[in-house]
Amino acid sequence: MEDKDFEAEARGRKPSKKENSRAKLLEAAFRVYVERGYDGASLERVAEAAGFSKGAVYSNFAGKDELFFALIASRIDEGRGAVGAISKRRAKGSGAANRTIEAKAVGRELRAFGEADPEWQLLTLEFWLRCVRNEKLRAQFAEKRRAWRAGIADDVESRATEMGVRIGRAEAMDLATTVLALSNGLGIEGLIDPKAAPPRLFGELMSRIVAGSSFAKAETTAPGSAKKRRS
Repeated sequence: MEDKDFEAEARGRKPSKKENSRAKLLEAAFRVYVERGYDGASLERVAEAAGFSKGAVYSNFAGKDELFFALIASRIDEGRGAVGAISKRRAKGSGAANRTIEAKAVGRELRAFGEADPEWQLLTLEFWLRCVRNEKLRAQFAEKRRAWRAGIADDVESRATEMGVRIGRAEAMDLATTVLALSNGLGIEGLIDPKAAPPRLFGELMSRIVAGSSFAKAETTAPGSAKKRRS
């Protein structure tokens, strides 16, 4: 779902006709880009797949790059929504449960979210390469990714507080970057060799990261820890 549609539903109103048209174009663009790749896709094909004229595409997007970015951005927003929903669901049901086990379960669900549509991984890789070679696209993509990392960092800080552990914003952002990097890397490995990167692996690694970070923080904040470090 594209940004404006997501915001419209979040505010409890129906998306406008323009927003619905934009959403249909994004759905069509996904099918065309998956089938033909970026270079093989065209705005004419996207318009035809959506049942619109080419003019309708240009009334919503300046060109192929902007359409491609909007498509990837919609996936990022969907991922951010999934992270929030999973976290809230776990928070309601976990109580004082072991947070390492919770991290493992959340990681499994997030990995499964990405694995449900392997075509997205291919599109993201193709877009990533375009961003490396296009400064404007790279800046836009980086801004979108920063917002996603910030959302994950918020959840990391919240979880740490529930565990009685204090972590700084910089460390939370580092952990968020690690989570995304792991997800992307395992997704790429999974495209080539699914058995080498099953969904459970991301959950296992996340649990180790959370456990290791929590242990380190608990050790440094424990009474007498400063004395131990000086001795």
